[in-house]
Amino acid sequence: MRRATSTGRTNLSTIGFLAALALIVAAGPATGTDILPIDELMPGDLCIARTVFNGTEIEEFDIEIIDVVPGHHPGGDLILGRASGDLVERTGIMQGMSGSPVYLDGRLVGAIAMSWAFSREPIAGITPIEEMLRAYDVLDRETSDAGDPGVSYAGAFDRVTAGELAAAPIGRLAELAGVVRLARPGETRGTPQAVDQGATPALTPLLVPSADRAFLAGASDLLEPLGFAPVTSSGGGSSSAASGRSAAAGAGSGGRSSDPPIVEPGSAIGAQLVSGDINMTAVGTVTHRDGDRILAFGHPMFNAGPVELPMVAARVHASMPSLAVSFKFASGTDPVGTFLQDRQRVVAGRLGDAPDMLPMTASVSVDGGSPTRYAFNVVRSASYSSLFTGLAFSDAVAEAARLSGAATASLRVTVETSDGPVSYENVFFTEGLPYRVGGEVASIVELLVLNEYRRGELTGVDVEVDVHSGRRQSFIEHVTAERAECAPGDTVAVRIGLRDWQDESSTRVVDLVVPSSAAAGPVALRVAGASDYHMLEIERLGAGAYPRSYEQIVEAITDVRPEDTVVIQLLSWEPGLSHRGRELTGVPGRAALVMAAGAGTGTVDRAEMTVLDQHEFKHDRPVIGVHEIQLTIVEDQSGAH
Repeated sequence: MRRATSTGRTNLSTIGFLAALALIVAAGPATGTDILPIDELMPGDLCIARTVFNGTEIEEFDIEIIDVVPGHHPGGDLILGRASGDLVERTGIMQGMSGSPVYLDGRLVGAIAMSWAFSREPIAGITPIEEMLRAYDVLDRETSDAGDPGVSYAGAFDRVTAGELAAAPIGRLAELAGVVRLARPGETRGTPQAVDQGATPALTPLLVPSADRAFLAGASDLLEPLGFAPVTSSGGGSSSAASGRSAAAGAGSGGRSSDPPIVEPGSAIGAQLVSGDINMTAVGTVTHRDGDRILAFGHPMFNAGPVELPMVAARVHASMPSLAVSFKFASGTDPVGTFLQDRQRVVAGRLGDAPDMLPMTASVSVDGGSPTRYAFNVVRSASYSSLFTGLAFSDAVAEAARLSGAATASLRVTVETSDGPVSYENVFFTEGLPYRVGGEVASIVELLVLNEYRRGELTGVDVEVDVHSGRRQSFIEHVTAERAECAPGDTVAVRIGLRDWQDESSTRVVDLVVPSSAAAGPVALRVAGASDYHMLEIERLGAGAYPRSYEQIVEAITDVRPEDTVVIQLLSWEPGLSHRGRELTGVPGRAALVMAAGAGTGTVDRAEMTVLDQHEFKHDRPVIGVHEIQLTIVEDQSGAH
């Protein structure tokens, strides 16, 4: 049985000392570290691991190899080790240790990547270094990408909005476009965390500087299934009307240092996901360095393949012991490069310039008060943009509004793109304000970035939210028409009764016109709030409701009716038509029959009903509900009107 000798420990310290002198970010040489093949590892081998417990100083602790689990996962093995030492015995295997290198006599064995919750001993699962080194080949072949356009996360916001987003106009549109498959209770996305007998990949701590407990609980619901453990600090967002910080600064919440950071095995490292007035940095540990190439974490973040994430040095503010799973309270500092590969056993990247991030601003006012403004940047990778855009705006609203109950909000979103601005407005009632706002903004970003037609080039996102605390909502109580029978060319007055949450009622009168070409027979008079209207239109139009181009997606976002809109329709039971996603009106009967024969070909689609006339009006608050009554069109007996 091999034991670590004092010579081995001294040699490792010497390597660390030389690395500290030579491995500066700007021009670091290869480490030259020898690799220990897994088949040379034996139970009882005493190894040394390197990680940061506090600040930026790398410290060592012992790991005794328990065994190697062959075939733990397809094409790979798992090494089990028992850690010892004053610090690690107090904390156990912490979140944030992911990637901490393990050495035997100076030869690299692998990276700490797994832990066991509530374990009575500090047992670590170690990813063999041979499995991580494969990422270098991929890194050399393909160095940059904006992310896999097939990965979608915005729909996960539905899990923390009690289904509200699923019924919202933009949520319906996103699901309809095939971009967001809204998550259902119990579903998880990304990297599955449950492994045998409670073993989990060591969750990656993600500093989320928010004091709002409800927001943090929702963030945990969203992020933990993906492998992140949200860690809060005492603040983070600007609390003044105008923030004094610039989002363009880009560094993490730990602040910049005057000297270039040293990046070497055992250093704390972070993936910057949001920077500026709101900061979110996923922190792990560097496993291996070869020149400007870096291997870290020992497990994936999203397992998204090619990515483009800002790489930052990190500072550990404290190691936080816990009876469940301990964690490093850490944050990002200086940009040092770009993570380019997010693979099954490793996150890999290159030192050098960090990629640009997407600038965003938020303005939040509550009950007519002065707005609180935030400026921040979000990672541009397609797979990550929508999720962290939504989380950042959720955090801004949670911090500024400080509401725990029901609220009504007016939301205005402007997305700047290379093709021009895309605008979206909504007014809605919610009992989960931060996530309703974040979910809607995330859905818009996904529609533009992850649609099947082309990826929109986003250059900025601006969001304004006006919040009114309390329940401000009305429902449609009754609908009546001045007469049950009408002739082509007639005007029909429709009375709509609305009742709000405090039992106050109001009435609106809208005139509908029966087209002169309308055929005799029964017709439907339908009155609906915008949310119900959009849902019913999807049912009426069928496949014709699906956007057929990027331009139609942009139009659909812009044309979504806010939920304070009431829509009144006169509908014929005769089938209608749409062509390439656009409804056709006024098509002569013979031509309509010919086109209907081609319905379902991908260009022409059949609608269940035809709109004869449609009007809408705005209310002073969101409106829910739908009422439908039947009218009859009779032939004109007089011959004139």
